[in-house]
Amino acid sequence: MLIMCLTLACGVGAQSPLTNAACQLLATQYPQQLYQPGSPSYSNETRSFWSKTTILEPYCVFSPQNANDVAAALVILNSPQTQFAVRGNGHMTVKGAASTNQGVLIALTKLRETTMNPEQTIASVGPGLTWFDVYNWIEPYGKAVLGGRYAPVGVSGYLLGGGISYYSGQYGWAANSVLGYELVTADSKILTVSQTSYTDLFWALKGGSGNFGVVTRFDLATHPGSDVYAGTVTYDSSATTSFVEALEAFVSPGGGIDDPYSAILPNLAIDPQSGEMTANAFVFNNANDTSSFTNFTTLTTLTNTVSRRPYDNFIAESVSSGNRSFRDVFYATGLKASSESIRLIIDTISGDVVAALKDTSASSIALSIQPIGKSWLEAARGAGGDAIDLDPNNGDLIAMNLYVEWSDESDDAVVAQFAQDALGTLDQNSKAASLYYPFVYINDAGMGENPFLLYGTGTSLPTMRAIRQKYDPTGMFQYLQPGGFKLGV
Repeated sequence: MLIMCLTLACGVGAQSPLTNAACQLLATQYPQQLYQPGSPSYSNETRSFWSKTTILEPYCVFSPQNANDVAAALVILNSPQTQFAVRGNGHMTVKGAASTNQGVLIALTKLRETTMNPEQTIASVGPGLTWFDVYNWIEPYGKAVLGGRYAPVGVSGYLLGGGISYYSGQYGWAANSVLGYELVTADSKILTVSQTSYTDLFWALKGGSGNFGVVTRFDLATHPGSDVYAGTVTYDSSATTSFVEALEAFVSPGGGIDDPYSAILPNLAIDPQSGEMTANAFVFNNANDTSSFTNFTTLTTLTNTVSRRPYDNFIAESVSSGNRSFRDVFYATGLKASSESIRLIIDTISGDVVAALKDTSASSIALSIQPIGKSWLEAARGAGGDAIDLDPNNGDLIAMNLYVEWSDESDDAVVAQFAQDALGTLDQNSKAASLYYPFVYINDAGMGENPFLLYGTGTSLPTMRAIRQKYDPTGMFQYLQPGGFKLGV
């Protein structure tokens, strides 16, 4: 298990005898916060995941109310060496990343702090919130924070994975706007991590996922929060070719990718029954120049909600994306930003969809082609850097996410194989065409991918491992919490 899990996303196994003892101790100390199978609270906490593929059966669920509760729980789990998982809002589609079979699930649901400092420069939020919760809370202050583009996505995993934001062209990854963390470490110490204290952890937590402890509070820099020009545009299949051409123009030199105030979340959806391709996009501009989107908004659309409005009003359009009633899988890779890369993505993946998935319950295959410009990477380094450490001198890139949705559990293996094969072929083709960019966005990554190996073109991982060894010398968050993406030794 150890060898297989180094730097990979791994699942978990049963550990009932030790887990039973830990659950009994937690129940004695926290009788109102420990949920056993069969209770409504247990059902709610173990079913609250983005994808039904990630639903597992913990031996019990512990719901801490503060950092002290987390620290006490880690003491209990450490003593009998009990496996556990930590769940914020359960967005990652990797089985075992945020739950466990027969281990203890620590559900951060009740950690829902929202406080603003008197100067309104720091917004402190808990890991149990969704970004829609945060945006609705902060909007009356006239401030903005960097957070998720989909309303139902949770705070914790998103920020610990870096975080792609509509504001990233100005400020870098969402993690670059985190000013401080309240972190519970493996030895149950509660640390305040910032630019001036535990600076090594401050760097490593920006992209390091759950490898260094449990974050119980994030202190976020606020930014001016004026109305934005934003909305959703959808198209029928007759506009797909024109949409692709608009997207190619956006990622080309001089296109929207060079505008730090503009962002786009484009998606190409492929019908697995017919192969028909349709398009939609969320567009965003935080200034008065909306020319970056002219090629998208002048096309014939099915719907177009683009207007100037409050940010939380725009984000509300994505609420339905988190209905959590389907089985989903993400896989990710990177390509250099160019029209050739976009064509390569489409040509490589679209041709195999019908043959591979027509006889399955797959309802949607989406290609999310996410542009990341040089200004974004410069802003990330200007804010102090991060473990992801992409070099602006290497140019613009596309963070590609392949997203498949289906309903029948019997199709799990077929869908997973399709996604793995499709991304493997895309990587082969992009390398052959000199279009590959060595980056896997961890929040979109799938089982078996290796995001950490590519951070800083391979230079970050040894430093991250050394920091992990310093604060977690026994490897509690590597071995007792074996799910998700691990740093290894």
